[in-house]
Amino acid sequence: MKKLLLKYSPEKAGEPILAGVIKETGVLVNILYADISAKGGEILVAIDAPEQDLSKVIESLKRKGVEVEEMRRKLNLDRESCMDCGACVSLCPTRALHLTADYSLQLDEDKCVYCELCISACPVRALKVSKFEAIS
Repeated sequence: MKKLLLKYSPEKAGEPILAGVIKETGVLVNILYADISAKGGEILVAIDAPEQDLSKVIESLKRKGVEVEEMRRKLNLDRESCMDCGACVSLCPTRALHLTADYSLQLDEDKCVYCELCISACPVRALKVSKFEAIS
């Protein structure tokens, strides 16, 4: 799964560009975060598609005047601090955090949408989220 930050200029902010790209390519896009106004803005999306389809989406967005950056963010689990108590599990909306059969905490980074609900739930502060960074 790739996470992309789409940056819209003020001129492009009012156009249905993302909807057009989805229709054109047939690739489903999950919107994780959006902040768009008449001044422009950003949309953070997750795309789970083969590399060939992902390339088509990126090319189409760029042709339509949208700046595209592949993003990386990481949920860090400090295994030495973690007590495997599961306090974070019930709050995780995507089940990125879950307990295994032996009751140890497991993280599936691909499912994480970085809502950060787990961070405050952890009694020993074993979870931290890095800020989004562009992949160079």
